[in-house]
Amino acid sequence: MAITDSLFTAPRVRAVVTAGYQALEERRDEINDLNVYPVPDGDTGNNLALTVRAVLEDLRSLPDDSPADRVAASVSRAALMGARGNSGVILSQMVRGAMDALADADAFNDRAIVGAFSAANKAAYRAIRKPVEGTMLTVLREMSEAADDHQGEDHRQLITAVLRAGWDSVHRTPTLLSVLADAGVVDAGGFGLLVLLEGMVGGAEGPELTAGIDLDILAGKPESGRGGMREENVGEFAYCTSFLLLGEGVEPRPLEGSLENLGDSLLVVGDRGQVKVHIHTNDPGAVLSLATAKGSLREVEIDNMLVQTAEREARLSAHEHAAARIAPLNSRKAPKPATQVVAVVAGEGNKRLFQSMGAHLLVEGGQTMNPSAEELASALEAATADAVLILPNNSNVILAAEQARQMADREVHVVRTKSIQAGIMAMVAYDPESPAEINVEAMEDALDGLRTAEVTRAVRDSQLNGLQIREGQFLGLLDGELIVAEGEFEDAVTALVERLLEQPAEVLTVLLGESELGERPAAVLKGLAERYPDLEIEVHKGDQPHYPLLMAVE
Repeated sequence: MAITDSLFTAPRVRAVVTAGYQALEERRDEINDLNVYPVPDGDTGNNLALTVRAVLEDLRSLPDDSPADRVAASVSRAALMGARGNSGVILSQMVRGAMDALADADAFNDRAIVGAFSAANKAAYRAIRKPVEGTMLTVLREMSEAADDHQGEDHRQLITAVLRAGWDSVHRTPTLLSVLADAGVVDAGGFGLLVLLEGMVGGAEGPELTAGIDLDILAGKPESGRGGMREENVGEFAYCTSFLLLGEGVEPRPLEGSLENLGDSLLVVGDRGQVKVHIHTNDPGAVLSLATAKGSLREVEIDNMLVQTAEREARLSAHEHAAARIAPLNSRKAPKPATQVVAVVAGEGNKRLFQSMGAHLLVEGGQTMNPSAEELASALEAATADAVLILPNNSNVILAAEQARQMADREVHVVRTKSIQAGIMAMVAYDPESPAEINVEAMEDALDGLRTAEVTRAVRDSQLNGLQIREGQFLGLLDGELIVAEGEFEDAVTALVERLLEQPAEVLTVLLGESELGERPAAVLKGLAERYPDLEIEVHKGDQPHYPLLMAVE
């Protein structure tokens, strides 16, 4: 690789990517709620943020003195391996194109920047079988064209022109896609791409990239005309399926041909031996069966897009809809909070719940999948506030949280929440504008008197607390102590709630988990409402694994 410029070093690239990731995290919900095209494909803000986080995690493992070619290769590979959803896969191809171009440049200058945008644009369009304008593809293409038009200018002017062209393009996306115009929003992927790039430019260290660049470019509202719009079929396929396929005989093009009749929105990207696949299908099993015949599967994700649609609509209040629409795009910079929260959470519903309460830095984890201190430290590093609170939400995560606190270079407090329910109660007391000490005190006060209960299933025969337990029985835990073992789910819940309500309570909060129980949890909750008419029961879809019900009373 010819680049020897000090701008392209592991520490510098790490800092720039960190800033981009932080920008996505801060606006993740806003990007998610813009997502309407062509069908809800996960949440665009989540997918972009998780893809960039995978790049950042890989960069953190690189020695600071790594040569530029190794840095570029690391970024490309991590983007491919960590790509989430349609938008994440497309972003990975943009990244790959840009890194390939930089590998051929002789310096990190305006010519290299123009070449990187051009190569990113070409790589992204090559990856899409049927490119559609009005998406993040259009936004990148118009930025690439702007870069080419301004080549030879001072790089500050060049980058400013590219960002301006990008925001202008984002605002025009509804004129190219009627589904965006009908919803009154801009394209989520294009918007997220600009949030990422603005964050990266703003995070570049020193005067080499940032001095004199206008980072507060404001574009007008999209035009009201509908010329050039295209109608697209929405909702034909139910499952967004993605995975990484590894194997000596794995090749992108033949695999793409084999999968093309099983769905749409097909993306097959990568190289011989390592391919990332994304497809919308009604038969994920057929897709995975075909893939396993050709190689080894990794990182399999299957999301029900129809469920995601219903959940998104349910959670968007009229105020949130207004906040996601076009007019507020002119005030993109959010105030810096005094305190942020890092929460360890399992279950997509629980993640959304924590995010809605203000916890924008989430670490995947819970029972059977405790995150490491390094993962928690990475989340702390991505925070933008001067002070951060960690909610472990599991007794087995508290020590790792304490280790991460000691590794951090900022003020960090661990609020010793031992369950998801405790974490939610702590978030009720959270105020991002208050100092950390005040938040800690308020959260701990909120936890005082909290009682929690869980229903799960026995994984083996055993004997505990005087109970003879058989594998497969339903177990009830009260404040972490096993007190119920029953053959029927309904009997376990009834007995557990009786004990939980021995002390007076006004509100029972319930988190519904992943399970094979169908409508049985809803039915048993209906019975509880009839049995306890003075008890207010709040039910949320948590999607946590292993625990069909998590409960708490105040």
